[in-house]
This record gives sequence, structure tokens and C-alpha cells, in this order.
Amino acid sequence: MLIVWMDAPSNPQGYPKPSIRVHGASLGTGASEFIPVPFLDEWMIKKQRRAMIGMILSSRGMTFDKDVPVILTSSGRTLIGRLGSMSRGLILKPLKKLFRTVFFWLAARSAARTAMVTYFLARFLQHPGIVPAGAAPHLTEERARFLGQVFREVSEGIDIRAAKGAFVQVMNLFKRDEAASVAELSKVIEKSSPGFVAEFDMMIEARLS
Repeated sequence: MLIVWMDAPSNPQGYPKPSIRVHGASLGTGASEFIPVPFLDEWMIKKQRRAMIGMILSSRGMTFDKDVPVILTSSGRTLIGRLGSMSRGLILKPLKKLFRTVFFWLAARSAARTAMVTYFLARFLQHPGIVPAGAAPHLTEERARFLGQVFREVSEGIDIRAAKGAFVQVMNLFKRDEAASVAELSKVIEKSSPGFVAEFDMMIEARLS
């Protein structure tokens, strides 16, 4: 999927919100959860997120080390941990895919979660603090590893109950017979759980300021 960045209005914290094109990326990564081939879904999700990261950073006039998009979409686990996870995945992933195919609502739940993570990753990358004040507009691999850790910690620490309304509605979009539109996804995330979005912004602001 080609992600094209477009200007968006500023939010209360003074930096742009993800544009309608980013909502398209969120929708695309969520829809990838329905791919019935083991491991192909994860590959497609990471590919779309990495393309989105490159587009966002370039649109901000920033340069970045080659592996920055890869680092920002990684799990942050050590090599040994990743190898262990891969070994378990070779056994469990096909079973999970079969299970999700049989129980469609599980796939819809995964799609909703994936779409929201992509949305908030884009929102995070619009914060001016991703590059320290006064520094050159270049994102290094070292800085990307720090940012990836910040994003994971904030995403895990935020009160998910505040986003319950948006999560359920996003999941319902993926459960319908007809395809969800980008406009619908945008409305659901930003208007259904404004408290959750505001909390996310404040936690990022505290970590990067």
C-alpha cells in the first residue's frame, strides 16, 4: 500500500494529527490481519508501517538512518528472545490463523488492535520532540531505539479502558460484510475516545519534553 502524507490541522499540543492518509495505513494494517497465510499478515503489517514511517519523517523534512523504520516497528526483544518467539510461532501461528478463520470475531479483534496501534504510532511520530531541541533534523538508529521503547511503554501503560468505546467500534467496522472506509475509521478513533487520545498525547509529551 502506498502511503502519501498530507497536511493536517494542529491538535491542542501544537503538533499535527495523523492525516486521512495515515488512517488509510491504519485501515490497511488492520485488514492484513485477515490474511489466512501464517506470517504473511505480520510481514504485510510491518511493511505498511515502515512505509508510513518513512513518509511521515520525510514530510517533516527529516533524514534518517536506513534501519530506523525497522527499529520503530520491532518488538524491542533481544535476539535470543526473538529466536524463542520465532520457534514458538512456527508451531502456534498456523493454529492461531486457523482458529481466527473459524472464529471470525477473533480476527476482527486483532484487526482493530492492529489498526489502533498503527494510528497511534503515526501520532507519536508527529511529536516535535522525537528529535531533541536544537539537534539536526536527522533520526539516528540510537534515537530510534529510544523512541521505540518510549512508544511501547506508553502504549502498554495507558489505561486501555479509556479507549474501549473506540476499540469496540473499530472492531465492528472490520466485522461487517462491506469494507470499512477511511473516513469511518478516522471518526471512530478520534471522536469516540477523545480522553484516550488526550492521555496518550500527554504521556508522550511528558516523556519527550
